[in-house]
Amino acid sequence: MKRRALASAAATVVVLLTSSLAAAGAPGDDGATLDQRRLGTTAAPAAAPTVTVRARTGDVQVQRVRVKWHGYKRKRVYQRSAVVPGIGNLSLICRPKATMVKLYAFDRTAETQMWLAKYETKNGVDVVATKNARIYTYDHADDNGRGGTGPTAHEGLNQFTPIEDFSTGYIDGVISQRPGRNRSGTRPDPPPVTAFKINWWWERFAYPVKDRFCKISAVLTTRLDASRGVNWHGDDDAPGHESQVTTVPGVGDLEVRCESDRGGAADGDRWITLTPPTSDASVDVSWISQEGPVDDHVESTWLGYDPATGQVGPLPLPRNGMMTLGYTVGGVRRDLIVSSYFITNNRKGPHRNLCEVAVGEL
Repeated sequence: MKRRALASAAATVVVLLTSSLAAAGAPGDDGATLDQRRLGTTAAPAAAPTVTVRARTGDVQVQRVRVKWHGYKRKRVYQRSAVVPGIGNLSLICRPKATMVKLYAFDRTAETQMWLAKYETKNGVDVVATKNARIYTYDHADDNGRGGTGPTAHEGLNQFTPIEDFSTGYIDGVISQRPGRNRSGTRPDPPPVTAFKINWWWERFAYPVKDRFCKISAVLTTRLDASRGVNWHGDDDAPGHESQVTTVPGVGDLEVRCESDRGGAADGDRWITLTPPTSDASVDVSWISQEGPVDDHVESTWLGYDPATGQVGPLPLPRNGMMTLGYTVGGVRRDLIVSSYFITNNRKGPHRNLCEVAVGEL
């Protein structure tokens, strides 16, 4: 059976289970709700986010950043930042009139993307918003470079202006960079991908500043020895660059494949799969796309080892969205966050087709 047929079969068994990988479990779990462990209440702020990788080496950098202030204190720190290796800085900002996550890129001519899935409650409904905050000079292959953005991009955390009195939520995200869309996307040494998790919580913002309190916590994880993903810009750029195989320590070889539709037939393989060293292997996976109620925009399932192929997967990549993957192999678990965007059906302008997939590890 061709692998794209397997990917299609995997897509047909998707069921709604949960809003986040942390809440997903064994087959049969039910209910698409926010992860309460990552939310605060009016009585207590959200705890700092955690990561699940059990063993770390010098090739993995983990940074923990926190903004926390009480309005009654004279000295208040409203912003904290962390380095995103090879790319720029990520800042957590909680000011009386601005609450956001802000990315600064050293190189504006590159295509820098901060994908995030933002979970919160709006009007009593659990919602998710999938966003891609981009920094770029060249928006497409024919761009003359006169447009584009500045060196920063951000995602706001508040729902209203003035900022609402109380808010809590969390974010799963991934930051990646590749050459601008006016150039080949197949740079041999792109910066490493950084995955991040953020929890936020504030209260009493409808009161004078002295009564307010805010806390935003983040953990950023960067695997420095491998930049996982697939990048190509234009059909002519794709051959030889449509797949990548890397080793995820402790769980096996991860293949990312994103083929173009060269020749006019929409039959390219676009999926992610794991070849583990043992049959004791499985994955919790969630696909997140667009914006709205969690149970409409997050699809999750559990998938075991396939003895016919020796793989866990393949799992289809979203055309414009994110995935969270929790691979468990022989008792070792690795959590991955994937951003995926591809255009393969521009027959009149095949040079504008592209694929930009990034895989971050937590």
